[in-house]
Amino acid sequence: MSGRQYEEVDDLGQILFTDDPALRLEGVLMGLETTEGTVTLDPAHTRHMPVALFEFRRARGRGIFGMWYTMGRGPVLEVPEEPQLEGAILFGMRRLPPEFPDLPRSDDDGARLEERRHAVFDELCIPEPPRRDDDEIHFGMRRLPPGCDLCSVPGWELHESPNDQPAPSYYSGDTYSRLELRTPDGEIYSRTWVPHDPEWEAAALRHGYVVCLCGVELGIHAPYAMSDAQHTPLMRHEAFRGGCAMGLNAGGLVAYVGHR
Repeated sequence: MSGRQYEEVDDLGQILFTDDPALRLEGVLMGLETTEGTVTLDPAHTRHMPVALFEFRRARGRGIFGMWYTMGRGPVLEVPEEPQLEGAILFGMRRLPPEFPDLPRSDDDGARLEERRHAVFDELCIPEPPRRDDDEIHFGMRRLPPGCDLCSVPGWELHESPNDQPAPSYYSGDTYSRLELRTPDGEIYSRTWVPHDPEWEAAALRHGYVVCLCGVELGIHAPYAMSDAQHTPLMRHEAFRGGCAMGLNAGGLVAYVGHR
């Protein structure tokens, strides 16, 4: 596959774990959808869950030099709707909240989430966008089963295979994998190449699921004129939070299928 073909058809990708400093999702509750209902996973057993990131290479919210947003009249920000993201949500993915609450939880979590919603936008120094409809609890988030932040999305699959094409130039010399995120109808939703990590693969096989996050801003894309070495985990985390705050990221637990 030529470099130009790679640029045209595939997204940016990365594999890591929920406790990576660029994500900080080690305390997030997760739920598996079963025939008997939603089973909530113990966070103590999911702090090192494998994660796969799929950041859209082309999106309405991304300009030539990184992220951009269209400003509307007044102080409210107009967030461009991203068709690729909305398609994932139609297939069962959940839009990520502006901030994941800390454990433990209580009955007044709704009020605290509302307070944190405002605090997140103040901290990120960005205007607060409008709710998309009256039923939203906070921007981009609808009610989930009690106690769950990330739920499994039935039908979705993450396939990891040894790549059978020449590697992208910046992975030359590495052992790497091709990741394909597939929708319930079997179509490839997103595809990327990542350096092969035996620890990550072993964790994915052990759990049977991978936390898959897709969207416009997941912290993979370094700002203009900045090298990967300069793009620190703290900066990546702030970019990830910003994308969630704008409602431009979605995710869920996806069944893992290994082909090695």
